[in-house]
Amino acid sequence: MPEIAAATLAVGGASVGASKAMSFQPFVLGTGLPGWNLLNATLEMQKSAFNQSRSTLSDSNYFLERFADINTPDDIVSDRRLMRVVLGAYGLSDDIENRYFIKTVMAEGVADPEALANRLADRRYRALAADFDFSASSPTHKADPGLSSRTVENFRNQTFETEIGKADNDMRLALGFSRELSTVWRAASSNSAAWYQILATPPLREVLQTSLGLPSEFVRLDIDDQHSRIQAKAQSVFGTSDIGELAGAALADQITQRFLLIRQAGNTSGSTSLQTALVLLNAIQMRDDFLN
Repeated sequence: MPEIAAATLAVGGASVGASKAMSFQPFVLGTGLPGWNLLNATLEMQKSAFNQSRSTLSDSNYFLERFADINTPDDIVSDRRLMRVVLGAYGLSDDIENRYFIKTVMAEGVADPEALANRLADRRYRALAADFDFSASSPTHKADPGLSSRTVENFRNQTFETEIGKADNDMRLALGFSRELSTVWRAASSNSAAWYQILATPPLREVLQTSLGLPSEFVRLDIDDQHSRIQAKAQSVFGTSDIGELAGAALADQITQRFLLIRQAGNTSGSTSLQTALVLLNAIQMRDDFLN
């Protein structure tokens, strides 16, 4: 698919070679499964271009240079560029203006069961507070030599997906699903705990709830009722409620495809861009047939 990827990338308005001197805007062509397949055909090249673009490189390098100088929550929340990278790495970019709230999350850490991060339903805050825990005399990030590079990698992935989401939020959710589900499974103490964490993580919850055909009213149920019902539904639809199995490549892909198909069935927009993509693919195929 290199010809398709290169040609489609050009449609997006930039090339990998040019991206170092300019910003690169990730793009999608089409919706649902057709759009998903086209996105995957260009994903490697788009990510490379995005990661090498001026703004992404600048923020990534700035964070790496300043990482050793971070000693308090104020060092992060008082620096918007550091905030952008740190919050972006945990999918919490929308909180960039909530400096006092984020400062409290990191200052209280996770050791105390009553710490703010432990009381929040959205477990992304707990992940942030666990990595940047300033509640002890020695902040946790100082003891993890790989955290700086992981933070940058997560920042790049999450920011890329956020940009994709500006064109199609379903594609954003689909891109992050497999990675985030695996992260939940590795961190959870049990399968039951993993399901509770999924229910408390909006992006994962949305993909699974949609792919399982659960109605919007599902969220109004008692959390324990949701917990039992979603597992029963997963067992019925996918043959297992084990998160370790659902996070495997085959089932994660099946869940993602069901999610996109269901969303596509309820959304008829985006046909123009899809037709454009199909014309492009047909033109490439005709050219190859002619050359061969």
